[in-house]
Amino acid sequence: MIMSIVALILAELYIFLGGGELLSLGDLLKVLGLIFLSTMASGSMIYFMVSFFHTQNAFGVASTVLGTLIGFLMGIYVPIGVLPSAVQAIIKVFPISHAAVLFRQVLMDVPLARSFVGAPPAMVDGFKSSLGVVFQFGDHTVSSMESLLILVVTTILFFILGVWRMLSPRKT
Repeated sequence: MIMSIVALILAELYIFLGGGELLSLGDLLKVLGLIFLSTMASGSMIYFMVSFFHTQNAFGVASTVLGTLIGFLMGIYVPIGVLPSAVQAIIKVFPISHAAVLFRQVLMDVPLARSFVGAPPAMVDGFKSSLGVVFQFGDHTVSSMESLLILVVTTILFFILGVWRMLSPRKT
């Protein structure tokens, strides 16, 4: 979480020094809340996954593979719209990808509004869907509240599963 906050500060400084605008206080608080929630959700999932590894070497290999996989599953490395439909569906059901959607919504709100002034709503919606600013399942667009709920439930569920795994007797 600390690294994310440092990255946020550096990004804001970079944007400001480049002549851009800083986030409003409200958006900054939203981003800080999202950093906290996404850290908790990711941490609880990793806590549960770590409970299956018994050696440092196995954990190291898994960390490398999972770190790369998570980058794709959150739609970070490649815009979701350029991926095949099946891959898009996997990304959309991966709980932590909803954190990325929420970050994009907050961070891209003002720039998108300025960039698409006068553009047809269908064009704006297509752009948002293609870049993963919103997730759609058929005609249903996932709301911010639904994404937040997914993250909260993920945090609670995987924390409970992780504690259960750590407290249960292990077979060697």
